Amino acid sequence: MWGTAMAADVLTRVRAEIDARLRELRSAVAEHERLLDAAGAIDAEAQERAAADGRAAAMAKPAAKPKPAAKPKPRPTAAAQPRVPAAPRTAKMGAAEQAIVAALEHGSHTVGELGVVTAMSGAEIREGARQLLKAGRIVRAKREGRAAYALADAA
Repeated sequence: MWGTAMAADVLTRVRAEIDARLRELRSAVAEHERLLDAAGAIDAEAQERAAADGRAAAMAKPAAKPKPAAKPKPRPTAAAQPRVPAAPRTAKMGAAEQAIVAALEHGSHTVGELGVVTAMSGAEIREGARQLLKAGRIVRAKREGRAAYALADAA
């Protein structure tokens, strides 16, 4: 008898915790849907402009023949060049990289989890992660024995 009552209490408590978490996340899900709608509108506008540009280019006159390039100037020898350390790469992040970094601000994630959070394909996530790894923004991590990614600062 005690086992059944205790199990019911546990299930009631777990259900209450789930309901509370769902209420917390409802605004984030709504924002996610608004962002997806906005991204879709931007993509549609870009495709429309590209199609319009393609029609305009087809109607335009053929371009004049390009002028031949000037001869390149000889490069100074290595001995004449001062040795300057290479600056770190600070290239701008693309949308995929930004989405991955934003997701990882809340903790480490596997590729599958990043797919759920960012609504991107696995290939997009892997390519974005490759770029971020190369730039030193994220690191590979292990979580519960599975491969994951985490922000380099948090590692």
